Amino acid sequence: MISLEAIKAKHGDCLLLQWGTAAKKRTALIDGGPSSVYADFLRDRIEALAGNGKLELELVTLSHIDDDHINGLLDFAKEVEDGDAPDVVVRALWHNTLEGLLDDPLTERTGTAATAAIEGALAMPPGTSDVWTAKVIASVPQGQQLGGFATRLGWKLNPGFPNKLVMRGGGKDGVKIKGLELTVVAPAVEELETLRKFWKKLRKKDITAAYSDDSPYNLSSIVVLAEFGGRRILLTGDARGDLVLQGLDELGLLDADGAIHVDVFKLPHHGSSRNNTAELLERVTADTYVISANGKHANPDRVTLDRLAAARGDARYTVVCTFPEAAYQHVDDGPDADERRAALRSFHEWARERTAHGVEVVYRDPGARAVAVALGDERLP
Repeated sequence: MISLEAIKAKHGDCLLLQWGTAAKKRTALIDGGPSSVYADFLRDRIEALAGNGKLELELVTLSHIDDDHINGLLDFAKEVEDGDAPDVVVRALWHNTLEGLLDDPLTERTGTAATAAIEGALAMPPGTSDVWTAKVIASVPQGQQLGGFATRLGWKLNPGFPNKLVMRGGGKDGVKIKGLELTVVAPAVEELETLRKFWKKLRKKDITAAYSDDSPYNLSSIVVLAEFGGRRILLTGDARGDLVLQGLDELGLLDADGAIHVDVFKLPHHGSSRNNTAELLERVTADTYVISANGKHANPDRVTLDRLAAARGDARYTVVCTFPEAAYQHVDDGPDADERRAALRSFHEWARERTAHGVEVVYRDPGARAVAVALGDERLP
């Protein structure tokens, strides 16, 4: 069996991937969500998985350095270092720390149309100030901290990957961990090389303002196709749809029609329409779509949902989300409360419409810390 468990991660991502058999389960942790997710939800789940023994995390992956993905991993690493965490051992950490992008160029394959498009996406908008730059580099210290924890705790950082960076086209596109095949779809060498140049310029600026979202480093999200027992799960972080498709194409994973079907597809960037293009949803289809969001930043975006409905037509599929069915009725007060409420209400309306057409919508139970998708003959407790 293979299972993807989406922890209640507010507006971020926190996923547990398990594979194997009921007698011998393997576990990987992908992202840790924003502030308080570890303390409120993830810690108890790790403790439960450890039981009376020691939990072996075969892999911990940080898709990219946005606060809503890295904060929980920092809380986890600090507890491990302080000796307060559940009994756990981390076999490897995948983390493209920006400090690893300061050395020599990663590739000579620059100047391509793809690289030009990436540079355009990272260019500072005309008339903007250093506030934009602050948004870009705000999560960089968090990435440095996680790298420091890994060094002190003896976690192997990106083992086996050339240049110590997890990427496609760098000499190694995949790895096998205890029977689980992981194919790195993104980022590409060119994307990381562009970011390397960009980061070297930005790090000279003395800006420390704190922001949590809208980071161009989404472009460098680690995207992985996980395969076990004939089942496939596509994990996308906050990657952009065109870059996901480019990676799948270059790896020969698309069929003759330029498409791929997987068992589970974790939608990029919490269902944002900026990342989930119509083309992506038409060419990458799934039996089950997972959305990790809570209405913040208007995610999941109704435009994305309508694109998904149009792409799949009368097909039967399942949509799994990390918020309860009545979430829009219980939004906490705050400056963006109306936006969050509207996004969740719109999802609820969409879900009701699609259910009438045979789509199954699975909400997180209000009292549960997570919602899981299990594939295979055996189910996880």
